[in-house]
Amino acid sequence: MGSNETDLGSRKHLFIDLSLADHTSNVALGVNPPRLGGVAIGRDRAWEHHIHFQNTVLDDNGLGRCWYLASIIRQGLESARFGYAESEDGRHWRKPNLGLLELNGRRDMNLIPPKPKRSNVFIDPTAPPAERYKTFGLSLEGDPGGDGYGVFASPDGYVFRELGCNGLRLAGDTQNMAFWDDRIGRYVAYIRGFSHHPDGRRRRAVARWETDDLTSRDGWDLSNEESDRHVINQLPIVIACDDDDPPDMDIYTPSVVKYPAADDVYLATMSMYHHFTPDEMDDTVPPRNDGLMDIQLAVSRDGISWDRPDRRPYVGIDAEGPGQRMCYAVQGILVRGDTVLQYHTAYDQSHGHKRQNNPGGVIRWTEQRLDSFVSANFAYTGGELVTRPITFDGSKLILNVDASASGEGRVEIQDAHGRPIPGRTLADCDRILGNFLRHPVTWGGDSNLGVPPGTPIRLRFTLRSARLFALQFTEASV
Repeated sequence: MGSNETDLGSRKHLFIDLSLADHTSNVALGVNPPRLGGVAIGRDRAWEHHIHFQNTVLDDNGLGRCWYLASIIRQGLESARFGYAESEDGRHWRKPNLGLLELNGRRDMNLIPPKPKRSNVFIDPTAPPAERYKTFGLSLEGDPGGDGYGVFASPDGYVFRELGCNGLRLAGDTQNMAFWDDRIGRYVAYIRGFSHHPDGRRRRAVARWETDDLTSRDGWDLSNEESDRHVINQLPIVIACDDDDPPDMDIYTPSVVKYPAADDVYLATMSMYHHFTPDEMDDTVPPRNDGLMDIQLAVSRDGISWDRPDRRPYVGIDAEGPGQRMCYAVQGILVRGDTVLQYHTAYDQSHGHKRQNNPGGVIRWTEQRLDSFVSANFAYTGGELVTRPITFDGSKLILNVDASASGEGRVEIQDAHGRPIPGRTLADCDRILGNFLRHPVTWGGDSNLGVPPGTPIRLRFTLRSARLFALQFTEASV
């Protein structure tokens, strides 16, 4: 393979960016919001006065598992405990009676013993069975600035024991999260940070930490730990608001996942906090900390360099009235067949009113088309995208593409220098009409690419009124 060629092999390539393109005309990236579904986990137990937003969903060998923070009111005081729910289809969830905690003389509850505050749960494929499930977040006493970031482990996801804590007295706040990144073979954590802006204010942002040991201090710059307990310079800030965002907006939670259906796609469903001005707030909420939240989507190939290709809401708030005025993205994702399920905690209150411990909060699910978070959108009048030289494995080209009824498209195979391959030109290509998750491109009814695997080629897409989500080279029939 030449130095200027990209080897796709038989890997799926999602168009979350235009990194594969050498030339485009009348093509723009667009984010595709999911369909809003129903309530996955509601407040239907006596101990669920309030459902908070430090929640995790993960896929455990086909079983969807959710750990969520619920508030309990006892003697007029609110305390938080972690609830547990599970589901096969990701839409209908049950709360098993675990019998692990006693509350008001009863044990028939779905509550689990404490784990680190403001943390997520992840499966560590490198750990021994007794430590298969791990959490990372502020330690049990570190809320905020207590004993630092702690790691707990469990063999079953129900009862966690502490493995260690790095002792950093930093106010990481919400929502800290970590996971094992199999692409790089290391743990990666995303932590609440703060970024400086020219107006002198700090805004919430997302810091990233990469390590072999989540209980260590490796990789932290602690030169200013004592002077400032917020995470500002100790770790690199990888996602932050910029000049294209309103000056009174920041990133509340990142909710990063490595997309399980592709090798090089990271997704962050970020809760964007748009603050009220003093004139827009009432006297019943804390000063300077009220506003609304919706969710934007950020995408990355490596989990370090992030882009928001379209800053319109990925999940927005409902129209005025009962519904959702704030959306906190839940960390995690479930793939069920050709559907991707994502989750968020929804409130019909603003941030300041939620902080008054009023009853509220449900976890809702959304449905996304497989691999279709972002697309290369071709203009109604027609557009073109020509790739850089690529190599591949397989004999067929499969597209995830939506031309609906008004659009159409064709694909040409070119050599590395841009010369059409005879028999695989635009004129030879059978027109793409309709909406397909797996469409084999054909030329005169033949899906064979006409060149052997490993040959450097370019792909020339000419489509109109169409969205191109993903491509993949394969030998498999569809």
